Amino acid sequence: MRQSDSYQTAWFQPMGFSLQLTSNSPAIIAAAQISFGRFGPAEPIEQPDFTFRLFTHDVDDGPGGPPVFRLEGSLLYQSTGRDSTLVADLSAGLAFGYFSATTVANPVSFRWHFLELAFFMMLESRGLMGVHGAALAKQGQAVLLRAQSGGGKTTLAYAAAASGKFQALAEDVVWLDGRRNLWWGMPWSFHLLPDAKTLFPALAAYQPVLQTNGEMKLEVNLETIRPDSTTVSAQPKAIVLVERVVGGQSRLEPLPPAAVWDLWPAGSTGLEMKLPHHPAHLEALLQHKAYRLSFGDDIQAGVALLETIFEE
Repeated sequence: MRQSDSYQTAWFQPMGFSLQLTSNSPAIIAAAQISFGRFGPAEPIEQPDFTFRLFTHDVDDGPGGPPVFRLEGSLLYQSTGRDSTLVADLSAGLAFGYFSATTVANPVSFRWHFLELAFFMMLESRGLMGVHGAALAKQGQAVLLRAQSGGGKTTLAYAAAASGKFQALAEDVVWLDGRRNLWWGMPWSFHLLPDAKTLFPALAAYQPVLQTNGEMKLEVNLETIRPDSTTVSAQPKAIVLVERVVGGQSRLEPLPPAAVWDLWPAGSTGLEMKLPHHPAHLEALLQHKAYRLSFGDDIQAGVALLETIFEE
């Protein structure tokens, strides 16, 4: 990090890209460290992939309203009021914004609505696409768990990582990187429903926290539960479409590509199905083996079935 006058410049390498952040706010630098610092230390380079210039200013109207989002070609705009606005040229990898002290004082919201939004929206122009799903890695290879919201994928992924049989690669979004034949994730925090305490005694001390979407969930840093329980990238191994079977037994069955095409949309969220490169990424996914996991009440039985994929 370099400081000149009141500006600081910090460097990061999220998902293998170089990101230069300049700011007048230690709180913005600290938020970026939480979002991107755990990808490892980065060195300055002459031409970074992404350049962010994000600042605080004296305009402050208090808590912002609902985000106003606009996207025109490669130009992005997001604002929660006149005091907090982000603009970005996604194809050029440039982001610029001014934010109030109140906005930056809520680092979870600031990261979600501005900092990480800009980064994630830039990834498609670099050949990556995010899909709704969790992912687990073992010996450098990963399985992508796809399910409808509430379908059990997060619970299954947490159980697998906490058990030591897998590393968590992603909780809710898996980034497909076809150029480098990798899947990427930001796996450090898992968000579980409050009743997960009844399934996992290690969560007894955790209290529900209000999320940006209005839900109350337990925020769990996996590395505090089990060191070395996360990884940020792995090579693709298989797709697993998860279906919750309340009161039933878990079973795993192979799926032909045509069935994956039919079942895939059920697990979609947001804009992923509307992105122009989505069909090509799905076509690449279908080059890997695919399975349906009927996920019953015995969580460890589900984890054991996932292990059999790596035995083939």
